[in-house]
Amino acid sequence: MTETDQVKSALLRFPGVARARVDRSETGRLIARVLPWGRPSGNAETGALSELAEISPTETRFLHDEIFVAESYLQGGVVLREDAIVFDVGANIGMFTLFVAARCPSAKVFAFEPVPEVFERLRTNVEGRGIPARLFEIGLSEQDERIRFNFYPEISIMSCRADYAAFDNERHLIQTYVDHERAAGPQGRETHLDAVEAILAKDFEYDERKCVLRRTSAVIDEVAVPVIDLLKIDVQRAELDVLRGIDAAHWPLVQQVTMEVHDEPGLPTAGRVDTVRGILAELGFDVQVTEPKMLAGNGRFSVQAIRPGYADDPRPVVAAVGNGRPLDGAELRTWLAERLPADLVPDEVEVVSTLV
Repeated sequence: MTETDQVKSALLRFPGVARARVDRSETGRLIARVLPWGRPSGNAETGALSELAEISPTETRFLHDEIFVAESYLQGGVVLREDAIVFDVGANIGMFTLFVAARCPSAKVFAFEPVPEVFERLRTNVEGRGIPARLFEIGLSEQDERIRFNFYPEISIMSCRADYAAFDNERHLIQTYVDHERAAGPQGRETHLDAVEAILAKDFEYDERKCVLRRTSAVIDEVAVPVIDLLKIDVQRAELDVLRGIDAAHWPLVQQVTMEVHDEPGLPTAGRVDTVRGILAELGFDVQVTEPKMLAGNGRFSVQAIRPGYADDPRPVVAAVGNGRPLDGAELRTWLAERLPADLVPDEVEVVSTLV
């Protein structure tokens, strides 16, 4: 590994750094430039996402803007406390795991993704940045089984158990998202939206995969965590299975839940929001349900549930909606000086908005 590669590798471990470039100038000065997470994703070749392992650039951009920019999983009062333990169920390529590492570096993440091709991208993105997460090539459910999944190479976030697929609903969902973003989203996204819409013309091509599911409580027993500060669930109509796989003895460990819930008229998920709300309320959570504007009318709801006593947890809140700090070059340089030999500490660290 070259000296510049060593510095770059260290920079990528600093919370909030999405990309880094390190150069030695003609005069011998070592210059580092860093690009932060959290800006609208921008240019696919120079933006924050250009070095991520991915299934599709189109969905990677969508995931980044939903998770880093809109902070979708921190809505409804959900927070990340110091040393939080997080279950990322439905991790996909790891965008939420990366978000947790960027905003709450002391957190320990357990990330679950059952589709092999997607899991390999998750592993590359997480391990390549030295994030202290445990990765599981499984899904969580109410029982152990090996089951057929539909894997959509063009839009892997729609991949699901084959028996839970709903093609017409997915088509309508994508079109609703595109129409909403064209009417009310940020400017400069026409190429991205055209690419999303083009997925519809491919008739939702998919490949079949055999994937492993484990009972949620069986995994909780195995990892032996003392608490689950945040249970994040986004699993394409299997969210109720994840909840039903948790034994009564384990529910007191769970302090917060943030999840996508499907409640689609005319499908088996109809009425699910009330079911999920009832389960969580009976378990003692304060529950909030919202319908994202960009997906209105498609049976997608955001549910956050928080135990009332969690507000009294003595650990400081590290991440909440809107409290993300911008990167600071001087702070980064000081951080590097504590970890690298003196001759590898950059003479200058610059925070930039684009990186070629």
